[in-house]
Amino acid sequence: MEPTTAQHRDERPPVLVVANVSDPDAGYVGDRFVERGFVLEPVWRDKAVPSAVPPEAAAVLLLGSAWSVADPVAPEALEAECALVRSATAAGVPVLGLCYGAQVLAHAFGGRVRTATTPEVGLVQVETTDSSLVPAGPWWEFHSDVIDLPPSAELLASNGCGVQAFTVPGALAVQFHPEVRPEVLEDWFRRAPFMLEGVEEPPEALVALATDREEQSRAAAYALVDDFLARFS
Repeated sequence: MEPTTAQHRDERPPVLVVANVSDPDAGYVGDRFVERGFVLEPVWRDKAVPSAVPPEAAAVLLLGSAWSVADPVAPEALEAECALVRSATAAGVPVLGLCYGAQVLAHAFGGRVRTATTPEVGLVQVETTDSSLVPAGPWWEFHSDVIDLPPSAELLASNGCGVQAFTVPGALAVQFHPEVRPEVLEDWFRRAPFMLEGVEEPPEALVALATDREEQSRAAAYALVDDFLARFS
């Protein structure tokens, strides 16, 4: 489900969804926020991101992106997004960062993002220290970056590629994509075929797997949102 503007802002608390115009779908994660009584309010990172969180915001959701924090396409937009998340956590508004959003959180709080030796694409398991918040998976991955944790971070999950989940005060970051629907994954494969170099399974097989596992992926995303809200709200 794509972010939509609330018709009655005073009736449902808004979750700010920071995304690129080309990647607006908050997927299963967005669906769960809506089911929990929130409305999704889009903020386009490639247009304008407020430097301070609005007082009515209930949470901030940072979606993935074709951009990379390791080599910023729009440095000013990245710094504005970092200012937004620092404002949110300072105000007690919880932040959930997915993939690029996790990298933004790392950068915002003094961590570093590097380019991975090879992209991580497909369905993977993670080693978790807190399975009640971030289970082992499997989770969908589609990235070419490695996170070095901020000083204030607590590592929650990792694998051979590197950091897969962490917290900083007031925020949860996951490198994987709990939100992604099969049709969105298929679109990513079409738009970025270079990411598939070295991947053993063909893209159509991965999309078929995502379709077969849609119910499991939805359930995992819903549980992640529920546990995020329980832990951080």
